[in-house]
Amino acid sequence: MGVARSLLRLFLCGLLSAIGLSLLAQDATYRLQVEDVIRIQVYDEPQIDAILPVGRDGNISAPFIGIIRAAGKTTSELEAELTVEYQRKLKLRDPKVAVTIQRFRTIRASVGGFVKRPGVFEVRPGDTLVTLLNMGGGPIEDRADLRRATFRRANSQELIPVDLYAMLILGDTSQNYVLEDGDELTVPEETKNRILVLGAVMAPGAYPYKEPMTLIDAISLARGEVRFRSMFSKIMVVRELPGRKGQYLRIHADLVKFVRNGDSKQNVTLLPGDLVYVPETKTPDFNQIASIASTLFYFDRFFRDNAFGLRLLP
Repeated sequence: MGVARSLLRLFLCGLLSAIGLSLLAQDATYRLQVEDVIRIQVYDEPQIDAILPVGRDGNISAPFIGIIRAAGKTTSELEAELTVEYQRKLKLRDPKVAVTIQRFRTIRASVGGFVKRPGVFEVRPGDTLVTLLNMGGGPIEDRADLRRATFRRANSQELIPVDLYAMLILGDTSQNYVLEDGDELTVPEETKNRILVLGAVMAPGAYPYKEPMTLIDAISLARGEVRFRSMFSKIMVVRELPGRKGQYLRIHADLVKFVRNGDSKQNVTLLPGDLVYVPETKTPDFNQIASIASTLFYFDRFFRDNAFGLRLLP
């Protein structure tokens, strides 16, 4: 449901952005920038018709007038200034001057991290962070951490926190910044909202946590037992205690009792960050757990904190 809503929001934001662009050319508040391309026309004066780029100095060379400042002005302001100049220099009685934007300057922004198509994209004036995320194909489902994205303006080292979850799912657009040339959006990997299943299962590894999740769900994600090896009567769930960094609770579970006797207490309800270990013997091999887990980089910190064999609570 949440994913479907986020995709719908991405589509709608992309559509609104496209509509907004068509209106932008007629928006009297838009101020011309270097490398914009404009067209100057005067009604009933065909000799005054020119397509001109705004130079790097911010100026244009207007027909029969010469150098005039364009950057920083709206099209209406430039029209008014040209009207005065054509009256003064060409002695036109009441020139009807029109300035239109033929092409906006090229603006590039990048999106990286856990999106489907990371890269640098050409964006348009008025485009926003959601537009850029859409260009990058959207976040990678079950791997992107939407709540901890960061945004960096060009020529700045400041990382601005961005909650894409609030933006896409909750409809909060307060952080949907308008893009500028050189901006960067980074979507990090979700490392906390996962569980780790190790030991005698068919596919040990890390899996996305989806509330509600139980021990049976976790074993199913790991493709179940290894025949003649898995000891489902001695499963252990390792969980860090809230507010007690480096201290872990061991929860023993007997799924054999759950399956045979319907003892629902054995089907432990899991929390994000839990580690599920299915042993092959009656004594869990904590060295084996740490060895396997160390290969999973997103759980590296979990094991650096000496979860196994140290300060574990009974």
